[in-house]
Amino acid sequence: MNRIQKITEKSSALVVSWESGENSVYPYLYLRDNCPSPATRHSTGQKLIETSAIAPDIAPLKVILSAHQEVVVDWNCGTHTSNFSADWLFGHRISRQAIQERQEEKKKKYPVSLWNAALNKSLPEGNYPDVLTNEVALADWLEKVSTYGFAILRNVPAEPEMVIQVTSLFGYIRETNYGKLFDVKTTVNPNNLAFTSLGLSAHTDNPYRNPTPTLQLLHCLSSSAAGGNSILVDGFKVIADLKAYSSELFELLCTTPVTFSFADQHSHIERTTTIIGRDVYGAVNAIRFNNRSIQSFEVEEDKMLAFYTAYQQLAKMIDDEKYFVQFKMEATDLFIVDNERILHGRTAYDSAAGERFLQGAYADRDGLLSKMNVLNYRRYTNENSNTR
Repeated sequence: MNRIQKITEKSSALVVSWESGENSVYPYLYLRDNCPSPATRHSTGQKLIETSAIAPDIAPLKVILSAHQEVVVDWNCGTHTSNFSADWLFGHRISRQAIQERQEEKKKKYPVSLWNAALNKSLPEGNYPDVLTNEVALADWLEKVSTYGFAILRNVPAEPEMVIQVTSLFGYIRETNYGKLFDVKTTVNPNNLAFTSLGLSAHTDNPYRNPTPTLQLLHCLSSSAAGGNSILVDGFKVIADLKAYSSELFELLCTTPVTFSFADQHSHIERTTTIIGRDVYGAVNAIRFNNRSIQSFEVEEDKMLAFYTAYQQLAKMIDDEKYFVQFKMEATDLFIVDNERILHGRTAYDSAAGERFLQGAYADRDGLLSKMNVLNYRRYTNENSNTR
């Protein structure tokens, strides 16, 4: 337990001195806004108070440190009293170091393992009958998706619409202009190269959509055609290697807007974004690469060649087989990819000498992570209850 040694009232903030020697500063406005009492925070976890209604200069009438290591604050507006436990205060420290520590803890919750072709020796996979009936097996499979950006699921019955059933294990279908699900096979007058027998270089699906679908599932119903091997590339690994090769090229791809577009007789969709996405902390959180749907670059003339250098370097690395995980899907195989991390493609196949028939669907990553969190919490509570 983190123990409080003393508290000190300042003009606009409370200072908590810990027995470890660390001092933590909490602005009074922050404390009142985040008061954990039932009058401020509903049992759902949602706030009952409007932040805008709190006086910016709010201050305590009285503050005491109880014998139970609780900081009790009587406020100078209204009759509200706040009780902050030592654990709550320690978990809500707002020094730069404390915030960074919490960010690192969140990263540990969702570890990312970058990979290249060496992963072909041991592909992340699960077994459908197991994940269907066993929550631990389902959680383990979802964790593989989170860690590696993809995972295979074996022994999914080769029946139409099973991809919807698999999606329902962790989330919801993201319906698009292609429908709730779509058939990936050779068609007459296709509106997308995916619906031909041509090879497809590794790419992001639907980067012209905002937001881009974060998960894609593909389920194999038939695989008698020669060729048609699936190709997966870890976009985050490629980006890490590109940044090590040239931080300047990396930065160009992070900051230069490009436009992706899709159009047929029923839809016209466009999005302008960057090829490499970063989160609010500056860490890479997305790659959007699709050479088929990217439009003419609108880059100033004195910067155009530099951007082409960056784009071509990235494209060459994505096409380098040292990054390829490659396998042939058989009937009853399904795989799921994080569409903002893993680039997927295929080799050409001979549609005249057999069939390659997949059904696909899109879903959202937050549903998968939510289900994973719930399952892991259940596992944690069950394990702890069994040890008592």
